[in-house]
Amino acid sequence: MKSIACIVARTVSTRLPLKVLRDLSPKMSMIEFLIERLKTVNSIDSIYICTSSEPVDDILEDIATRNNVKIYRGSADQVTERLLAVGQIEKADNIIRITGDNPFTSIEYIDAQIAFLNKKNLDYVRLVNAPIGSTAEVIKYDALKRCHEQMDPNVSEYLMLFLFEPRNFKCGIIQVTKEDTSEYSFTVDTEDDLKRTKLVLDHLNHSNFREIKLSDLLDLYTNDRIRIPAKSFAAQGMVKMPYDKLISYEEFSEDMNRRKMESLKMNLNE
Repeated sequence: MKSIACIVARTVSTRLPLKVLRDLSPKMSMIEFLIERLKTVNSIDSIYICTSSEPVDDILEDIATRNNVKIYRGSADQVTERLLAVGQIEKADNIIRITGDNPFTSIEYIDAQIAFLNKKNLDYVRLVNAPIGSTAEVIKYDALKRCHEQMDPNVSEYLMLFLFEPRNFKCGIIQVTKEDTSEYSFTVDTEDDLKRTKLVLDHLNHSNFREIKLSDLLDLYTNDRIRIPAKSFAAQGMVKMPYDKLISYEEFSEDMNRRKMESLKMNLNE
């Protein structure tokens, strides 16, 4: 079974301009940091940067060449078009969707996610009760095609909401922590997030950043003697949905819990 990792990334971002190109360490940008970590995953057959064909994203061609990974350039707005095109080029069985602003994606669980999806013939597998920005999404290519046909591709930035729907797809979830740690955030969307990520790396002082695991990060986040700013998000207010619809955080959380309950579950913390 062929599994292709797709880093979905663009250089256009409002709150943190050029965020995937910002350095996390000397001479290593966020997207390069993520690429190097993904190279250690045995089940990944090839890595792509999936970006747009717009001139503003030309610099990602240089990133791909310098880091010896492939690149696909397609629709600026339709994420599913890019993912499907890569799958077709590679004749992939599975697509692994990783967002370029999630440098601490939990790469150590990707092998287990792929194995779970293949063994149980699932369409979609993700981690649950884990921090925001920590899970890759493993998707069966045929399921991605069906999803693309059923949804409006112009709102495919919300792809998770369409695929992680056990009423339409065979979904699997993997729980990797004993406690619910979903209050924490690893994603980089603002200047404060970037400062937090650099501080985390300073504290970890890892000789090999490729080996940083979810457990390392959570040990740091839950250490009362170390102050990690902007490590949690406010579990309140309104959540933006497709077509600019807004729902309360409580409604969103209730719906996510329903999806978890209806999915096939694997527990790796027992």
